[in-house]
Amino acid sequence: MIAEDEWLLASDLATFFADMGAIILGPVATVEQAGRHAKAAEAAILDIDLHGRKIFPIADELMLRNVPFVFFSGYDDIAIPEHLRFASSLSKSSNRATLVDALFPPEPSAEPAPVAQPVSAAEDVVALLPKLRLTARLLLDDAGASDRLVEHTLEQALEDIDKRPEDSSIADWLNAIMRRVAQLRGASLLH
Repeated sequence: MIAEDEWLLASDLATFFADMGAIILGPVATVEQAGRHAKAAEAAILDIDLHGRKIFPIADELMLRNVPFVFFSGYDDIAIPEHLRFASSLSKSSNRATLVDALFPPEPSAEPAPVAQPVSAAEDVVALLPKLRLTARLLLDDAGASDRLVEHTLEQALEDIDKRPEDSSIADWLNAIMRRVAQLRGASLLH
């Protein structure tokens, strides 16, 4: 969902994400319009001030649903409520790659960490779910089919866990499985 009251910027953002294969909700220019789309949103770019009204009630709803969102504003002096400060707050001059990374943070560096407890595979997979859903949306232009593709990918990963290449990251391995599942079963997932 794109909640932005500057029409040219909203149109530019919508075109950018649509070209990546995302289904765009909006762009919307009011808090009321954003509220109508919030329940269906799977990620959101939120201008903090929409025609003089703050977007924070919509951010609260997205937070409760664990939907990734970023604040996108032309003002530096807008106070974000304490409970929403975990979300990235970007200026409207930010480039599109920064925006994508804020919505779907890149994986940590593959550099060896000091001796510590290793991160479990389950934690990595949970962190990757938003990116897996976006990749599925790029492969299949249908929300339901995309979710089924993610499910089949994770099921296949569980079956093949002992076959995972040691030099492959979880993200690369899951993306390879997803592409294979999409090629083999993509058409059947659309029904």
